[in-house]
Amino acid sequence: MLPLYKDRKAAIEIYYRQSRHVPPHVHETVEFIYVADGTLELGVGNNLYHMEKGDFGLIFPNVVHYYQVLETNPGKSLNIIAAPELSGTYYPTLQKYCPENPVIKADDLHPDVFYAIQSIPEESDSADEYVIRQAFLQIIIARCLQEMKLVDKSSIVNDELTYQTVCYISAHFAEEISLTSMARDLYVSPYTLSRIFSGVFHTNFNGYLNEFRLDYANYLLRYTTQTITEVYENAGFSSQRTFNRVFQERFHMTPREYREQYRELLQSQHGEIPGEPSYKPYYHFEDHAQHKK
Repeated sequence: MLPLYKDRKAAIEIYYRQSRHVPPHVHETVEFIYVADGTLELGVGNNLYHMEKGDFGLIFPNVVHYYQVLETNPGKSLNIIAAPELSGTYYPTLQKYCPENPVIKADDLHPDVFYAIQSIPEESDSADEYVIRQAFLQIIIARCLQEMKLVDKSSIVNDELTYQTVCYISAHFAEEISLTSMARDLYVSPYTLSRIFSGVFHTNFNGYLNEFRLDYANYLLRYTTQTITEVYENAGFSSQRTFNRVFQERFHMTPREYREQYRELLQSQHGEIPGEPSYKPYYHFEDHAQHKK
């Protein structure tokens, strides 16, 4: 999905897109989600929150979260991912605490929040763009915190194994791993680990692993010039046949068609060929190609 706005210097990305399933993940950025149409399920830690049109979610850094779409016809959502440094004086709060409930219902959302999320992209050509965007983000955080009860982050991120599971997959998904080998590395039994995937993530090990691999392959198709073979190998798939099958099941087109469609969209809107962003929201890796050696 083409970012509505992306600023490499300020480490902020804004997307307006069809709501979609995103596997459990964790990152150091602060994330905002506004449901523009339809419904969306936001999972944070071990809890699932139902979001409807006009609802707003705030996810603090280093908190496991994910998205699910239960509707037959997915709605749309606006997603903002920003470096926590942009939060200014709220930075210590974002690091130590998190909301007991990360969702603000539409009726309780301060109008300043809606104004700010609409205004951030519009200021992209301003001479003082960095300061302006930072101010808008701080307005969003300030108004949201007025409606939220904050608790110590450890009370939400209280399952160390869940956190370790997400971090392990994000660091090793491009390697040849199995439930057994992962359990061995984490010093737990395969049964215990399997319960994390089924009870917390509502899927099995292979399903969760493929979601991560697909997301990374999607990233490579959009932002790099790697060949299809390089994409599926660097994403951890064992064969192009398997990659094509799971890719088509999720995106309803081939990887090549997906890349061509994305580039046509990008050129029509910006007149440029995609380049790799300098800021990767939640992939914890240095170079996945190194893991495959």
